[in-house]
Amino acid sequence: MKAKSSIRKKLMTTIFIGCLIPYFLGGLYLKLFLENWLFENSINNSNQILHQVNELIDRSLISDMKEEVELIASLDIVKEANNNLNSYINYDSSTFSYRELSIENIIEDYFEAMKKSHKSTNFIFLGTENGEYMEYPRFSPTKSYDPRARQWYKNTIDQEEVIISEPYITNVSNEMVLSFTKRIMDNDFKIGVIGISVKIDELTESIRQIKVGETGFVFVLSKELKFIVSPGHQEWIMKTPDEIGVPEFSVLKAEPMTTFEAVIDGKEYIFHSIPSSDTGLYILTATNKGEILQKVKDITSILIIIYTITYLMIFAVVIYVSKRITKPILEISSAINHMTEFDFNFNHSFLKQYANSPDEIGIVSGALINMHDNFKELMTQVHGINSEILKIDIKRNKLLKLEISNKNPFNGVINSMNTMLEKIHIYINQLENVNHEMIDKNELLTASEEELRAQLEEIEKQREYINYLAFHDPLTGLPNRRRFVEILTNAISMGKKGGVILLDIDDFKGINDTLGHVFGDHVLKAIASRLEYQEEPGLLITRFGGDEFLILKTYDDINELTQYVDKICCMFDEKININETEIDLRFSIGIALFPNDSINVNQLIIDADLAMYAVKKSGKNNYKFFDCSMMEEQIRKSNIEIILRDAIKFDGFKIVYQPQVDIKTGQIIGYEALLRIANSNLSPEEFIKIAENNGTIIKIGRLVTQKVVEQLYLWRESGLEIKPVAINFSAIQMNDNEYGAFINSLLHQYNIDAKFLKIEITENIFLENKPLALVFLEQLSNLGIHIAIDDFGTGYSSLNYMTFLPVHNIKLDRSLSMKFLESNNIQVMNCLISLVHSLGLTVIAEGIETMEQVNKLKAADCDYVQGYYFSKPLDTDQIPGIHSNIFKDCL
Repeated sequence: MKAKSSIRKKLMTTIFIGCLIPYFLGGLYLKLFLENWLFENSINNSNQILHQVNELIDRSLISDMKEEVELIASLDIVKEANNNLNSYINYDSSTFSYRELSIENIIEDYFEAMKKSHKSTNFIFLGTENGEYMEYPRFSPTKSYDPRARQWYKNTIDQEEVIISEPYITNVSNEMVLSFTKRIMDNDFKIGVIGISVKIDELTESIRQIKVGETGFVFVLSKELKFIVSPGHQEWIMKTPDEIGVPEFSVLKAEPMTTFEAVIDGKEYIFHSIPSSDTGLYILTATNKGEILQKVKDITSILIIIYTITYLMIFAVVIYVSKRITKPILEISSAINHMTEFDFNFNHSFLKQYANSPDEIGIVSGALINMHDNFKELMTQVHGINSEILKIDIKRNKLLKLEISNKNPFNGVINSMNTMLEKIHIYINQLENVNHEMIDKNELLTASEEELRAQLEEIEKQREYINYLAFHDPLTGLPNRRRFVEILTNAISMGKKGGVILLDIDDFKGINDTLGHVFGDHVLKAIASRLEYQEEPGLLITRFGGDEFLILKTYDDINELTQYVDKICCMFDEKININETEIDLRFSIGIALFPNDSINVNQLIIDADLAMYAVKKSGKNNYKFFDCSMMEEQIRKSNIEIILRDAIKFDGFKIVYQPQVDIKTGQIIGYEALLRIANSNLSPEEFIKIAENNGTIIKIGRLVTQKVVEQLYLWRESGLEIKPVAINFSAIQMNDNEYGAFINSLLHQYNIDAKFLKIEITENIFLENKPLALVFLEQLSNLGIHIAIDDFGTGYSSLNYMTFLPVHNIKLDRSLSMKFLESNNIQVMNCLISLVHSLGLTVIAEGIETMEQVNKLKAADCDYVQGYYFSKPLDTDQIPGIHSNIFKDCL
């Protein structure tokens, strides 16, 4: 039965596999073909929809509006607008009176007709090269307005084609609009810029209703990758993909026409995009990937059913055929089994029956009948040969030979066996010779094995050292951060309580700068040695990096942790002696607790770092536990950084100007430019420090410089006498190597003399790199820019610097002025001012708020004063009103 089962199974398995392979490969190919066809069909449908949406935008909005704005720009009456419209450059609500001008009225009638014929028009506006401005509905200013300073005017006045703006949402009606602007030319003369603001809410609503498949939809993004149309997510409008957490859309910047995948609302979508050539908008279709895959699944299910039915039919046929084929094979195999056991007395009549068959079964049966007869004759001879073979003794390696009569039918076989015995005899002799050679080689292999074992031992030592370095700091030998994270993770997973302690050496940079980095390394080793000397249960001391050490302390009672931290503070009361040099060390220590504060390893380290920096801010040489207020402070700092980035990106800064007054004549001799963030009450002291820390102060410094130079230009163009303006300068800005070239280019661009620009620096600018500061200031001074020392008397430098710096003015810090003026110690003030005068410099006292302070400074021969007593910082539109004032009454 075993043979029967085996033959039948093999036959059936062979046939099944032969059918299964083409079935499987064909089905797989068909499935892949269907998937590709469905995906390509989806892409083609999406492309058709994209082109239809693009045509919809162009047909319903772009082409009409471009024609309208070009038509208005070509009107003769519009070309006569220059010098024939109202101007709001010097607008003052108390004195301004609107003038009825005939040309302006005619243009207004055109605008009114245009707006009535196009319901989507929001308003129509016109600005001229002379700064005149009008719009329909009629413009109602609240402050001075110069269209030439507006970005839409600047972007259009030098361009021949119609300029289409980015979509934006109006503050008044909260509607999404586009602006179309066109330069007005009369022959070769620039007259101004005409523009139409168009509401696109109806268009976006139409696009929002478009469906892609059953559940897909259409997105539209602006050139700056802000969502304009976002079906199902109205809250995404005017936000970027990064702001809503879908960063995949950012690929459009690099590849405007592309295909990508993203997950929205828990569903996978395939996005196809094309850019609009006219507006630069990105139009995307979102196809639900599940819809396509479901169709593939449905077709695959049908194929599986068809394949299963077909395969069952084949299975039935195979069983029937296998039975017909295997029956004679099994009976023949039974005869063969008898013969292999030398049983030739079985009934083999069935073989004679099959021998008459004309196929292969008949051939095999006839051969077996002949074999049966031959084997019976052979067995008779084998019994005679066996006795001869038993006489052979190979161990003595004696050449043996079988003797048999020449009449024996197996004489050829015996001769072959004799030849084989002769060769075996020769081979044994050869093996004996080879054995001696193998013994010699084995001795060499044994020696090589010992040498190899020594090399493996050395490799193992190196491997152990590499593993040691992976988890230890090579300088101090302490475990490193990787080891710390591993042990802390295990402690948290085991439910232990503990503290993450971050130690930072106060003022370690000073040690490296004064005594060298090699000395600093010795200090770090000494600190590690002292920390390791203090043995505590549940304690792990690691080097975090630089001059920071990270300690893990598990405990049952929080008092154990505080006691240990107190021990750390005490163990460094004694000075550290390095190569006969004694130094005092102090630490700022931050502590985060687990699981109280967090069970996330990275968050615990961040919390300890925040607590450590809170110690730094409060005076160093102490320790603090992390609390939520520290995170709130970090969040506030992050929010301020976001405000700064937005202000840089979207022109969110403004400059106010505080007058500087000649103490003898009362005349305004200049201004100090002070930076503010528009629509924010953040103080400069707060956001400037953050900008210095994150490096954005360099961009901000350039923006302030550009705004001041542009304002000087605007004042001059409006007929005001230009007076010097002082700009505050941060020490970080000295890293802006191209600042000198930048400011020089600005001055040439606006044709402003460098003497009207003053850079105010603090004394602390020399702390980091005095040679760099001197080179930087010399470069600015060579351009003709005046240099002033701000907050004099509170910083690092002394009057010694005044002897070789390219400085023109000294500004006395308010705290210094108050200290001497309010204490009636006027003689010190007199001496200080006299000393500055002796160096050929002028003195400005800032923060002056009372007449009494003015009189004392006047008596001390101070040159200029600045403060709320004369004027608070003013917006640019307030400057013309006080520019020519003489503060005689205040003196």
